[in-house]
Amino acid sequence: MNAKTIRCISPIDGSVYAERPIAAMAEAEAVVAAARRAQKDWARRPLDERIALVRAGVARLGEMNDEIVPELAWMIGRPVR
Repeated sequence: MNAKTIRCISPIDGSVYAERPIAAMAEAEAVVAAARRAQKDWARRPLDERIALVRAGVARLGEMNDEIVPELAWMIGRPVR
């Protein structure tokens, strides 16, 4: 990785909420190539299996609601309801 970073600035108070390294071009290209290879395997799976996997992923995100919602709210400057 290179030394450059990207900052997420909170609109709530202008503070740096998160800072992450920026991938070098070669890293980004490698990730895209891996995703393209994975997509071919994904496309070969039966539709019912893909649907089940996506639903399981959505359910898992729902289980993480208490972690995800406050983070997103902080990032976009909206209250949690």
